[in-house]
Order: sequence, then C-alpha cells, then structure tokens
Amino acid sequence: MPIKTILVVLDTEARAQALTQTAASVAKAFSAHLIGLHVLPNAFVPSLAPVEATGELIEAQREANEAAAKRISDGFNRAIAGLGVPFEWRRVEANYEIAANVVMRHGREADLVILGQPDTTVNLIDGIALAEEVMLGLGRPVLMVPKAGAYPTIGKRVLLAWNGSRESARATFDALPFLEKAESVRILAAEPPPRRRWAPPPQETSPTAGIATTLERHGVRCTLAKATAAGAEVGKELLAQAKQNDCDLIVMGGYGHWRINEIVFGGATRGVFDDATLPVLLSH
Repeated sequence: MPIKTILVVLDTEARAQALTQTAASVAKAFSAHLIGLHVLPNAFVPSLAPVEATGELIEAQREANEAAAKRISDGFNRAIAGLGVPFEWRRVEANYEIAANVVMRHGREADLVILGQPDTTVNLIDGIALAEEVMLGLGRPVLMVPKAGAYPTIGKRVLLAWNGSRESARATFDALPFLEKAESVRILAAEPPPRRRWAPPPQETSPTAGIATTLERHGVRCTLAKATAAGAEVGKELLAQAKQNDCDLIVMGGYGHWRINEIVFGGATRGVFDDATLPVLLSH
C-alpha cells in the first residue's frame, strides 16, 4: 500500500526541527500529506511542593507548555511552507490522558507515524517512553528517528532484519514503499523467535531465500546475509552491519509485551531502540 498520509509526533522542542525536516523529506519522496502533532502535556506539580503554591505552579507550567507548543507550531509551519508538501498542524490537549493514547488515536489514521527515539536521560512521570508504548499499541508502522543528528534522506540503502516471524513479516510489507525505492536492500537472517509447540519445524533452506524471491517480484533487488549473533546480541549485529554497509534505514519487527506496568522488549528490539544511530522502521 502506498504511503499517502504521514503523522510526525513533535513531543519536545529540542528535536522538533530535526524531526520536521526528516518528516518533510519522507513526505516529499512519497507525495504524501504530512500531519504535525503536538500533545500539550498535563500540568504536573511535584508532591513535595507547598499546597498553597499549587495553583500558581500549575498556571506557570500551563503557560510554559503553551509557549513551547506555539514555538513548535511556528517552526513546523515555517519548515514545511514552500516545499510543495501538503500539510496540517494538530495541537491536542492531553486532558489528563496519557500522551501515547492521544498519539495512537491520531496515528491510526495514517499510513506511517514518525517519532523520535526515546531519550533515556529524561525522567518520565509514568516511567514509559512514548515511542515504546506507541510502537506496541499503534498497529501502524513506526519510523523512529535517532535523538541526535540530521537525516535528509532515508531509504537509499536498507538493512532488513528477517526471521520469518509475524512481526518481521509485518515490518517487511509495511516497508515495501521504501524497499521499492531503495538502491539496495540487504536482508539479514536474524535468530528466529523461540519455537512454540504448534509451530512448524525449522526450514532446511535459507530463511531469507523465500522473502528475497517475493521482494524481487516487487522489483526489489536484494542481497542476503546471515547474522552471527543470537538473542540480545542481534541488535548489536544489526547496527554493526548497517554501519558497515553504509545503510540509512533499518527495517525490523518490534518485539515486546506488557507485564504489569512495564514494557518488556525482546533483546534485539531493546538494543536497537536504545542504541540506534540511524532511522529504524518497526512494526509490531
């Protein structure tokens, strides 16, 4: 399915400009409509704050949040204007809802959602990075852009992680618009997920041969490679091979689940989420 609607989440002022430029580049490449979204966060007062100062602190924080939202909006509009990319701006108040839920509600109307890599140096109130929760619950492909650097072009040289799982299949076909435009696609045979009792026996042939043939029918030129790592080390192997082959995009399945109040990611997903230095397209 072609990419015709893209949603970019501009949650922090620090990365808004870089994310906007990346999103504009992707939208222009696919002749897509670009939606900029900023969720105005809930005012938060630390429990140690004096009760008599609570009202003033909440009002001051609301004013600061409004001012930041205005600067992000102005920057988005300035950056997109004149590029020939159809766009719109959405400013949504959280109204005591978790920001990730707001993002998912809007993101499910898009073909692709672009957001920033989680910044582990930020102390989040609910302990969950927005990008992680959105990736697991959205149901749409997510393009995660690293927290540092500029990415004016994405998808010329793609590294595709394949292990035959549902998640890797979903990511592969969600990424077809990128793969069909790519100059080169390197398919990396990653370690398969643990076998369940009802699963078929492992393939005797190359785990990437079938998907490579399928992609070639779409006009995608592929080369095959095999991961030498297993488990949590697969993430490091993906990033190392991407760097070695000068790739500008990784495509991979996003593995994870909820456990009580925390997100438990698979080893490769956790490693790429934390350490990626190039854009990553994930599907869960």
